[in-house]
Amino acid sequence: MASSYDNKILALNYLKEQIITCAMPPGSAINVNEIAARLNISKTPVREALLELQYENYITVIPRKKTIVSRISLKDLEYVYDARSLVEIHIIRGISPEDVKRNRETLERLREKWLELSSIEQTKTAYSQFLQADLQFHSSLIQLCENPHLVHFCQELIYKSQRFWYMALFNNQVDRVQQEHLQILDAILAGNPEKAAEYEQAHISASKALSILSD
Repeated sequence: MASSYDNKILALNYLKEQIITCAMPPGSAINVNEIAARLNISKTPVREALLELQYENYITVIPRKKTIVSRISLKDLEYVYDARSLVEIHIIRGISPEDVKRNRETLERLREKWLELSSIEQTKTAYSQFLQADLQFHSSLIQLCENPHLVHFCQELIYKSQRFWYMALFNNQVDRVQQEHLQILDAILAGNPEKAAEYEQAHISASKALSILSD
């Protein structure tokens, strides 16, 4: 039998996925009873999950009225990308030869995956798969630092920026992203973290600019 904590994690993961992928779009109301019934759990772990999501600014509680999925403003986007730039550049710049050696197989598999990427079909499913691949790319790089606190913090920033891309369906420039990812990986594999950090900075800046233009 699942514990209360397990049910909270179940509810948390479900709600976060629904919010990030915009299955629950910004401004939509969240019904505790419906979520509990859908997951076949009690309302208590759902409420506990919502408290955590409120702290992370995924949801907004309107006292005595309702709980809604938080909206995303242009300023929110700027803050997220600025924070990503600071943290991800710091991580990549600190990659050591030992880090590369220890993770070379993973990095080379990641490179092969992005080399094989072709233009995606204009369907929601194909675009979602592309965004999942993008998430895996950035998550793999930040995990090189092996600092669980930095990894968690940075992953949350990536989730928040991806939430926008699910909203701006098909506005992401897949070919550009592919080439920028390959540049970053090639520099890391060549043992040049400073050049990789430069490429990562350019990649984040380009994504930020496109996000703002697409808003």
